[in-house]
Amino acid sequence: MLLLPYASILLAASALKIPLQPRGEREDTQDNQLVYNDGPTADGTAGIGAEFESPFFRLHKKDCSLQDSNAAKKSLIEGRKGPNWELTADSTGAAGELQAEYILDGRNIKVGSEDGAKAGKAIADDLIGWAPWKGNGPQTLNIDNNKCNPWDIKMSQSTKPESLPWSPQITAPMPLEALYVLMEENLADPNEKNVLDGDNFRFPRNKLVLVKKEYFQSKPNNIDESKITNDVLAFCTLVLSYAKAATQELKPDQSPKLFISFMPRTEFNTMYELVKPKLTGDLFSLFNTLACYKTDTSGTVGLDTDYCKGTTSTPVPGDKFSGLKFTNLAPEPAVVVNIKDWIQGIGKGDPSPDLLSKFDQSIDGSIGGLGTKMEKMYNSQRAAPLIEFRDLAYKQITEVEQFMKDVDSAIQKFHQDFADAPTMKKSDVPGCTQPAAATQYTTPTQPNPLIVAPVDPPSQPSCTSMSNGLCQERSRGRTGEGNQIILRQSRQRSL
Repeated sequence: MLLLPYASILLAASALKIPLQPRGEREDTQDNQLVYNDGPTADGTAGIGAEFESPFFRLHKKDCSLQDSNAAKKSLIEGRKGPNWELTADSTGAAGELQAEYILDGRNIKVGSEDGAKAGKAIADDLIGWAPWKGNGPQTLNIDNNKCNPWDIKMSQSTKPESLPWSPQITAPMPLEALYVLMEENLADPNEKNVLDGDNFRFPRNKLVLVKKEYFQSKPNNIDESKITNDVLAFCTLVLSYAKAATQELKPDQSPKLFISFMPRTEFNTMYELVKPKLTGDLFSLFNTLACYKTDTSGTVGLDTDYCKGTTSTPVPGDKFSGLKFTNLAPEPAVVVNIKDWIQGIGKGDPSPDLLSKFDQSIDGSIGGLGTKMEKMYNSQRAAPLIEFRDLAYKQITEVEQFMKDVDSAIQKFHQDFADAPTMKKSDVPGCTQPAAATQYTTPTQPNPLIVAPVDPPSQPSCTSMSNGLCQERSRGRTGEGNQIILRQSRQRSL
């Protein structure tokens, strides 16, 4: 068995006296008046925001209330910040318990600028040179404007800052058809994964419902499955994934963002406008039919009998889908969003932001939290929605610089491969009988999920970090002329 990298994390957790558990087991309780620094950029060009949270760098304060603990979220720790980065507190869902989080400013870091890698090196230098849990003095830290100061550091003095694992999240503009490539890979869960493809181990398998062309085989709303493009499939996957996840009961102040590894920071009404010309009829009627299908891990589409009767070719929707809802019991009165109302609102473009984004404002304002904002793709005038890529493989602090280079290269490659939006001929648009336009664009050929970036960093060990069996691996390959780097995540499996 190839267990040594993961074993090192288990030993680290033991030394720090904290339980190693899937991140979703905590409640993710958060203040809903937060200002996030993941985007957008001031000039609307492609940016990269990043968060690196560490469940191993813990802060504790006895008798600090849950409210005062949550109020510390996104506040500076000991005023530590520099160009495009800052160290902040992050909530854990428990009173008197916080964890540290480095944030790289997506409002300023641009794709292709290498500023993300520079900020990554800066936070590594900061942590290694500081290591506040070492020494003989008081092992406490102050958080800006927090009533519970000072906070005790829950860390063994022998812990090496270089070995601390950090969990990354990346925010960047991504065209929907490129997002669909990552969604397909996420469901397939191969050994080697794109650097932007996470692994949601919070729940038994994740709640991603990968919508495929076969979901349209009954021609809902008179839409022909052969005319469906991947940007439509990505939009439908996001909506149907969150919708069906509503069967999962939320803990108080727990966000639906936990259910899948791709979270839109741009609200749903705005994303719908990108694909609306390709869809006809009532939007909820469409999704009520799409809910009749499910996709297994092999990519096979079948009838979802939890929602429908009949066959895959002639599904008969029941009443369950229209009755789904999310409830946040933390506020008084509780906040509720009905899935049918949400989807119908998207179809009308009202209210704005969409109802699920409004619901998430009662928690922490993550889903759709940047409203109608989008950013232009790298070296392009085409606008794309902002997506947060979650559940990415753990990185040690010394790996963050290279990780940010890899992320930047992956984003550039996607933006290059999907520079043009996929369109249909006029005769293919539902309900349109006009002759086909002279010029036609189709979905670009999907790139290999192993993103190839033209960089040549120093050679690295094949496995440099591990999280629940996930290993971030870099290996040297060759495509065309010159050395290139293959960015991939590998899952270490028992043999």
